Amino acid sequence: MFTLNDLFDIAIKMEENGKAVYLNALAHAGSRDIESLLQWMADEEDRHKSWFEEQKDNFSADSSDLGVMLPGVIKEMMGDKSLSLTDLNFLEITTPVQMLKTFITFENDTILFYQFIENFVESESVKAGLHKIIAEEKAHVEKISEMIQSLETSPK
Repeated sequence: MFTLNDLFDIAIKMEENGKAVYLNALAHAGSRDIESLLQWMADEEDRHKSWFEEQKDNFSADSSDLGVMLPGVIKEMMGDKSLSLTDLNFLEITTPVQMLKTFITFENDTILFYQFIENFVESESVKAGLHKIIAEEKAHVEKISEMIQSLETSPK
């Protein structure tokens, strides 16, 4: 059986994975601008993880309807995508743009998962916090996209 707390545990793991990968990517960044972006994103992931941890215990244990439908819904939503970036092999990523595009995919998957969670949150204050995190994840995508555009248009 899944509960809302279980979904928040998944969100916490996603944020931990994101932070770890962004910190690992620092060694492969290739520029101070990318290093700065990656450090900022790692810090954001850490802050998001803390928020999810603070919210977890606010939920009721009564979530049987949620438990019945969740495994199939999560599998359908995520398809063959992983909730973890730990399998990311930096040796296979040959350019900073390729690395940043990989991170956009992860951030977009995270946004989808958080929008999914939102459907099960009843507390307006928790929903507001979740909306804020979703907006911040969208800002991550925007900043990464700007960095990609900058790299693609800069003289070689």
